Amino acid sequence: MIEAKFEIGKETGYIAMTVRGHAGFAELGKDPVCAGASTLAMTVAQCIQSMGESGKLQKKPNIVIRGGRVSVTAKPKKEHFAEALHSFYVGEIGMQLLAESYPDHVRFTPFVPPEQG
Repeated sequence: MIEAKFEIGKETGYIAMTVRGHAGFAELGKDPVCAGASTLAMTVAQCIQSMGESGKLQKKPNIVIRGGRVSVTAKPKKEHFAEALHSFYVGEIGMQLLAESYPDHVRFTPFVPPEQG
């Protein structure tokens, strides 16, 4: 089972994504569900890495890519928060689509929507 989780630290300004596990849909190395999840996670990681290299983050992002796990945590500068959030949202929507199409293989935890005020 792939578990994908997206979080926003309201007080800290951090945005995070963690994707871990294996779908178990097909043979390891030939699993299209794993390939889709990996592509989405790596795309988010690359977008955030590029933002860091462009000076749009308050500090270097924490990106971990290791055997069945991708985690990305970033603290964007205030003026670039929407851009960073959009990068994570693209990954979130893709993971949601995978979870809807393969519910026995992908578990998805979306961002908690901001409180309406």
